Amino acid sequence: MRMKSINRKRSIPCEARQRGMTLVEVLVTVVLISVGLLGVAALQLTSLRANQEAYASSQASVLAADILDRMRANQQGVRTGQYAALNGKSETGTKGTNGGDDMRAWQDSIQAMLPGAAPVGSVEVNDTGRIVTVTITWGERANETSSVDDDKKTAGHFVTFRTRTEI
Repeated sequence: MRMKSINRKRSIPCEARQRGMTLVEVLVTVVLISVGLLGVAALQLTSLRANQEAYASSQASVLAADILDRMRANQQGVRTGQYAALNGKSETGTKGTNGGDDMRAWQDSIQAMLPGAAPVGSVEVNDTGRIVTVTITWGERANETSSVDDDKKTAGHFVTFRTRTEI
């Protein structure tokens, strides 16, 4: 006996059959993808900013080591005060001496290597001439036009790198 195959078509009205995505579904998908891409872009921007700040901090560390090495090579100049430069003022060491030349070259390097309108470095030597504190301050973003005025930060966000060592 042979079985009959019954081919029954479902009786679903044409309006109820889904033939593709609706416009609302497409718009929701576009919005979700856009929000995701904006999040990725924000993450990339944050990462770039953090990398730039880390680079500036490492440059400040290298610059501090540079002046300390120069001072170790010129112990007599340290004891005679040739390396006196506080808060980036115009006095950049004693003019016409090795220490003064070192300080001017160091200040020029700070200006060239660190961001901001007015990065400055200062060197303080204690009374015994053995303990040296090197402080370097710079603006966090290169387009800042504010300046450092003693220990008062007049505008913008400034970063300070400070190290103390015995020479």
